Parts: sequence; structure tokens; C-alpha cells
Amino acid sequence: MRYLIFLLLPLAAHAQRPAPEETAPEYTSTGVNRPNLSAVERLLEAEQSASPAGRAVLETGRYMALEERTVVKGSCWDYVQLVYQRAGYAAKRRTVFKNPKSGPYADPDTLEPGDWLYYINYSYNMIEHSGIFVCWEDYDRRLGVILSYAGQQRQAPGRYRTYDLSSVYTITRPGS
Repeated sequence: MRYLIFLLLPLAAHAQRPAPEETAPEYTSTGVNRPNLSAVERLLEAEQSASPAGRAVLETGRYMALEERTVVKGSCWDYVQLVYQRAGYAAKRRTVFKNPKSGPYADPDTLEPGDWLYYINYSYNMIEHSGIFVCWEDYDRRLGVILSYAGQQRQAPGRYRTYDLSSVYTITRPGS
């Protein structure tokens, strides 16, 4: 299965919706969930639709990934922890779903923009991975856009990538 990597233009931390000529190039969606929106428009739309806590997490993550291009010494967990910390939710979060890695897995309707997810990464050796849920690319196929971090001593910032989210086993949400 192919996964799309989002190529996003740097934006200010609290940017307004960019004019059409300022948006990133269009990408081909694998499904019917808003296929005509650019990656930047989808990201900003997800931020606007999120709860206030989710919006703070997404905006902070966008700033770290695209403006600051933050590199963290550590894993995907360390990166997401830092995003939550900078957004003001290091201690203010709650687990809304938790099961073993073997399942049963979360109902996709449970996911909200800004949630910290643990899931099986089918695109990389079926290992556990964590990232921040942004939005659905194709709900029916369970393909979701995640702000993720590769870690493993790579000197690269966070990235927006599409993952198979059919095996989400933990959902943590910002807020008290």
C-alpha cells in the first residue's frame, strides 16, 4: 500500500487560511474525503475543527515541524511529549482508550484532531508507533494523517504522513 507524504509550506504559528497561490501543491487523495483540498488547507481545516486543546496541540506541532523544524534526540514518543509540553498539556491529558497492542482496536469515530495515538505501523515492519492525529484522508479505508517523528537518530523534523489507523490501541487526549 502506498502512503503519501505531505509536503507542506512553512506557515506562521497562527496563520490564517492562505490564498490559493500560497498553498502547497495538490496531492492525490486515496479516497473521497475532501480530495480537492491542498495539504495545507486540510491541515488548517483540521486545526479549526479541533477542540481548543486539540487546536493548541496541532498548531504547536505545525510550528515545530514546519517553522522551527525541531529535531528531538529520541523517539516518536519523545517528540509527541515535547509537542504536548509546549502546547501546555504535558500533565493535562487523559487516556480515552487503551487496549493491548493485539487489540481490540479503537473505533475510528473516537479519534479527534490533536489526539496522541499509539498504533501498529504497517508501513514500517508492523512495529508500534505513536503520533498526533490530524484528520482522516480516507475514513472508509482507515487512512489518517498523522504528525509523526521518525526518531532513530535521524536528524529530521516531524512530518505529516498518511498511516493505516485500523489498529489504534491507545488514544490520549489533551485536556484535564
